Amino acid sequence: MDKEFYRRIRKYCIDNELIRDNMGIVTGVSGGADSVLLLLVLIELQKEFHINICAVHVNHGIRGKEALRDENYVISLTKKYKIPCRVFHEDIPAMAADNGMTEEEAGRIYRYKCFEDVRCELGYDAIAVAHHQDDQAETILFQMLRGSSLRGLGGMKPRNDKIIRPLLDTRRKEIEEELSREGVEYCTDSTNEKDEYARNQIRHNVIPFIEENIQPAAVSHLARTACHLRDVMSYIDRVTLDVFKKKVTVSKGYACVNVNDICKEDIVVLRELLLMMMENVAGRRKDITSQHIEALIKILNGDTGKRINLPYNITAGKDYDKFWIKVNDDTYNSPCSTDENEKKEIVIGKSIECFTTDGIEQSITFHLKDRGELPETIEKNDCTKWFDYDRINFVPILRHPEEGDYLWLTTQGTKKKLSRILIDCKVPLDQRKKIWVLAEEKHILWIPELGRCSAYYYVGPDTKQVLCANIH
Repeated sequence: MDKEFYRRIRKYCIDNELIRDNMGIVTGVSGGADSVLLLLVLIELQKEFHINICAVHVNHGIRGKEALRDENYVISLTKKYKIPCRVFHEDIPAMAADNGMTEEEAGRIYRYKCFEDVRCELGYDAIAVAHHQDDQAETILFQMLRGSSLRGLGGMKPRNDKIIRPLLDTRRKEIEEELSREGVEYCTDSTNEKDEYARNQIRHNVIPFIEENIQPAAVSHLARTACHLRDVMSYIDRVTLDVFKKKVTVSKGYACVNVNDICKEDIVVLRELLLMMMENVAGRRKDITSQHIEALIKILNGDTGKRINLPYNITAGKDYDKFWIKVNDDTYNSPCSTDENEKKEIVIGKSIECFTTDGIEQSITFHLKDRGELPETIEKNDCTKWFDYDRINFVPILRHPEEGDYLWLTTQGTKKKLSRILIDCKVPLDQRKKIWVLAEEKHILWIPELGRCSAYYYVGPDTKQVLCANIH
């Protein structure tokens, strides 16, 4: 192999941390020029870094004798270089029809499944694929034309988790020239010559036209721009993740944030934050588009009570100052979505676990104290509340709101319905029956989440025993 050619690829692998001593690599080998050259590069790297290599070839069941020719070629090639090879067969057209996807997509999914299965079986570290600089340029143009986000315009990464791309900085013509110089033959896929695929049209028509008429170095310039955009996205991701950790409340299938907190963010960060919330709830990012994100922004800027349905059985909505996204399935709803008839009788000295309507887990412990154990003036505290135990006739119960519940607003006996208090405190309609309250029959002593207490149970000069409630 040409020393300068190999040196440049080796440097790219080292600079992007694609290779290290004694690692195991599964590499896809279709028989085409790109994958054959990748195999030869890995064999050269093997001499220096002592890596283990296993080739994987997938026969898609599409091109008949041509596909069998490719399979036999790969088997012969890997045998020549004493590289172990696994061959897989699948009826990709049938798989595509059964799953409602294109043959191109079905083939890609199956190939990567084969790669990953072999990697896991062997306990190897990475999967090497033969994407090169021309592929990168095609990807960027394709994403641009379909209206992709900034992230999509960053193209393919040198490393994406277990996937590594050692040839991503190498031109296709360089690959073919190197194979010709080495006298290595390779297979040609006839489907790559057809213009029925959008990518092939970009490859055969768009890029050649640009190189011949506008910019000869268009491919390398596009690849360099993509690298810069990935750096930008890396910075935006770090900023967004920091905001997410500080301001978003999450649980399984649920994410919630204060509207005022995120509306202050720059629109670039806001879009990525909403995408991160959706991905967190759905567990995946695929099929979440810019249209979905813009629809969420409209919800954020709209009136309270608005709702929108999203992919993966997800609903998003705004309730007063809260914006939330959740999975509709009951088994994945926010932890605050509980049995509205559930009751928890308090036991002195023991903790009771419950969730706020934001999905935050709370533990409440109750204690009895003599009035003399407490300061003469009891200061207000959101985490600890004190009640005149002498005025409590029944064991208080933690439960959800019921018809007829009320609080005393003043010690003179001015009452207010609990339902009205929840409305005034901007508790969303679908959460009003899920909020926890401490009740003595219909009289509400305390609404822990809101910090509201009934004036009837205030500790006074004649109080002898005090019921203390502590949230922790």
